Amino acid sequence: MFNELTLQIEKQRTKGIDFAVAQVIDRIAPSSGKVGDKALILETGELIGWIGGGCVRGIVVKEALEVIKTKRYRRVRISPDGGTRETANFKEYVMSCQSKGTVEVLIEPVIPQPEIIVVGKSNIARKLVQMASSADFKVSVMATDADTQTFPTANEVLDTVDFSNLKNANNTYIIVTTQGEDDELSVKKALKTTVAYVGFVASVKKSEDIKEYLTNEGIAESRIAQLRSPVGLDINAKLASEVAISILAEVVDHFRNGTRIGKTAQNNTENKVSEASTEAADIFAEEYYINPVCQVPVSKKNPKHIVDYRGEKVYFCCDGCKVSFEKNPGQYIKS
Repeated sequence: MFNELTLQIEKQRTKGIDFAVAQVIDRIAPSSGKVGDKALILETGELIGWIGGGCVRGIVVKEALEVIKTKRYRRVRISPDGGTRETANFKEYVMSCQSKGTVEVLIEPVIPQPEIIVVGKSNIARKLVQMASSADFKVSVMATDADTQTFPTANEVLDTVDFSNLKNANNTYIIVTTQGEDDELSVKKALKTTVAYVGFVASVKKSEDIKEYLTNEGIAESRIAQLRSPVGLDINAKLASEVAISILAEVVDHFRNGTRIGKTAQNNTENKVSEASTEAADIFAEEYYINPVCQVPVSKKNPKHIVDYRGEKVYFCCDGCKVSFEKNPGQYIKS
């Protein structure tokens, strides 16, 4: 199982998607999860591996999805006397399973370093590529006549602006710094992708002109509102290197803190949920049912119990939740 799980982890890393790894770090018998048991959890809620069954599985899936979202690790303790302590990185749950054992699980996010695609070969573009490479980002460059001599630290250099081979829009940042060379077309191509973060290096006046052009070209207003231009944190940058620093700082801020962004983008509307995230949510809803007693996800494919209540199937992770529900269903499911 360990080797199989290792292969799965490497497979997900290769895809460049976010996931979490959960490992049992403490246990008081009886419990099906043993110290050292490990599983990975995808954004869809799919769990690969073993950390225990019943309510433990559901709780770990629920908390792992939050770990992926916040990009912060969390310790989760599930015990008969749980539910009394909670901090940013620690949470307790009551062990509702009749076994009454105790399990503590460490859940860690695995977030691949994002890719920055720099469009253009301006001085700002060269500085940004250099700095982003030093910060361990995967960096690609797209620009007419661009070459590896101009961008020696880039992972990939293309002599055309083409996003057709974009593999992971959820973890990609596009910065257009064309400085007067096909500005409009480059920004238009970038916004036609599903990348959430698209920045354009320009003055306020140039930004307004670009947005008017995009409107005339039929780009949706909601998508135009997501364009970050002028892009970068407001640090009163003057030199090309300073502008590059401000852009990279905003990218790091967005990557580490989600939708929280710098001053230049405060008036932008919130990013739409990406198509991939919507699909993941749909898959999760099909696979899991929220147990009305303990409020943790239960796999519909492998529940402990199923009860028919007013024409609806209610899924339970353990005997204890089923017994509590049957005593007073109306307490848990309102009319």
